[in-house]
Amino acid sequence: MADFIILDFRTEYKGDKAVDYVLVGPKGEALERTKTWHRVKDITPPENLDPDHAATPTMVDILERWKTIGPAYAAYKSGMDVPDVGLPLAAWSGVSVEQAAVLRRLGIKTVEDVANMSESTATKLPFPNARKLSGLAAEFLSGKSKADTEAELADMREKMLAMEEMLAEQMAEKRKPGRPRKEAEAA
Repeated sequence: MADFIILDFRTEYKGDKAVDYVLVGPKGEALERTKTWHRVKDITPPENLDPDHAATPTMVDILERWKTIGPAYAAYKSGMDVPDVGLPLAAWSGVSVEQAAVLRRLGIKTVEDVANMSESTATKLPFPNARKLSGLAAEFLSGKSKADTEAELADMREKMLAMEEMLAEQMAEKRKPGRPRKEAEAA
């Protein structure tokens, strides 16, 4: 998952040429301070890419960024809104409408973004128990509910009781060290 978000696209006309730009920023508290416009042609990976050039750190970074920017740019060019990748905050009951608005201002638009939120971002959120949001979101995404956890715990308790009974039986049957007595040998 990308460590940045796409904020906007724009097209500027210079003479008879159109130049497309994308505005990106980091997720979290630095979003308001650090936003940069990039020419789309500068961050588009070349079409004929040889394997040696593809392995360079710069090209690996461009390819990873394009995985996020590419679909959003295609949507922009076709006249659609830039899609959010992931489950929207409105679909999750872990945050209120007001809390979701605060998260959106920080560039955190999906439950996946909340799950991947850094500790420093969580500590700067202006509502109680914000540090627990990341874990709650991860739990929500994994599909574990409280009922599932309780059922799993009950199953583990049953297994543990069965193992304790087996251990008690084995301890009772265990013979003492040394040579067996003569009456035990005759039997």
